[in-house]
Amino acid sequence: MKKPVVFLSILMGLSLLFTACSDENKDQVLDMSLTQKPVISTPANGSELVLLEAQNTNSLDIIWSPTIYNLDNLPATKYILQMDTSATFPKPHTLVSSEDVSFSISYGALNNILLTILGLQPDVPHDIYFRVNSFIVDNTGAESTYSDVVKVSITPYSAAIHIKPIYLLGSATEAGWDNTKALEMSWIGEGKFAIVANLTAGTDMYIKFISRLGAWAPQWGTDASGTWQSGPLVYRPDETVADPPAIPAPDVSGDYRIVADTVNLIYTITPASPQLYILGDGTPAGWDNANAIPMPKLSPGIFEISIELGGEGKFLKFIEVLGQWAPQYGTDETGTSSGGPLVLRPTESEPDPPSIPCPSTAGTYTVKVDLATMQYTIK
Repeated sequence: MKKPVVFLSILMGLSLLFTACSDENKDQVLDMSLTQKPVISTPANGSELVLLEAQNTNSLDIIWSPTIYNLDNLPATKYILQMDTSATFPKPHTLVSSEDVSFSISYGALNNILLTILGLQPDVPHDIYFRVNSFIVDNTGAESTYSDVVKVSITPYSAAIHIKPIYLLGSATEAGWDNTKALEMSWIGEGKFAIVANLTAGTDMYIKFISRLGAWAPQWGTDASGTWQSGPLVYRPDETVADPPAIPAPDVSGDYRIVADTVNLIYTITPASPQLYILGDGTPAGWDNANAIPMPKLSPGIFEISIELGGEGKFLKFIEVLGQWAPQYGTDETGTSSGGPLVLRPTESEPDPPSIPCPSTAGTYTVKVDLATMQYTIK
């Protein structure tokens, strides 16, 4: 009578063993439905923060819980902390990419981002949204997950804005691929940077943008859809992310205005005026476009001249080609006799922009044009 009992015990043992083996094999599959996503605990959702310049060294601490997957012995989890002005994150700004579960940013640095990158007005509250993207291999892969969004009302302050530049380099530039000699770009507002540079044409000529001299990350390249005229910017936040493809050089060598929009992640490359002439009833040339006065070129996109200018009620403009009214540069309603924005009339089919007013007192003035920032000054 003992044999059936023994046999039954063996069957039960094997059943348990197979069940255990089956469970063990099942556990080898990453099940995202079992993943505990990160949770931002600080700052609290719905909290308010008023930034003060006197407290610009104070810090905002952002803390979140680690992501917990249903498997052990996985590669280290990576986190990307993002902020935006909308809960849907149409234009997310990356604050940090790391394996840490916290990030600290000074009030001064945060204020700078709010005013320059996000383009917000100072001294009024704005709803700012934060989220954490966590992943193991790729932040667009199946193992990627997002925290719930946290909203914080933040009031930035008015202050002098200090912009960290980005840099241009590549085989098509004079800097080559030497990241210690990359060319500094000018900030032109809302996360956009511009430069006029001489680019060399060729099938093996390319450009990229970097954030720090001597470092390959952060950097911006493009993807397969990028052309020499325009395309998407692909961001490489750190060394753990693969290099994006480089941006191809134009078909013809020459001076080009290059704009990198690090908020909307797009770039544009357009031909820049290789020479510039000044004319107008406030200049010795009058409005005779065949005898406009050439402006010395200091560097690609930078022109400067010392010239006699007329007084009150006199005006000036800039043209690119003698005897032609396009391309031409004037200004808009904000332009003054000391400086302002340049407005380009690229072709004859476009309307003339307003002329630039001369200073009220006749005399010798230094007139400078910067085609990267699209600004002029008169001193």
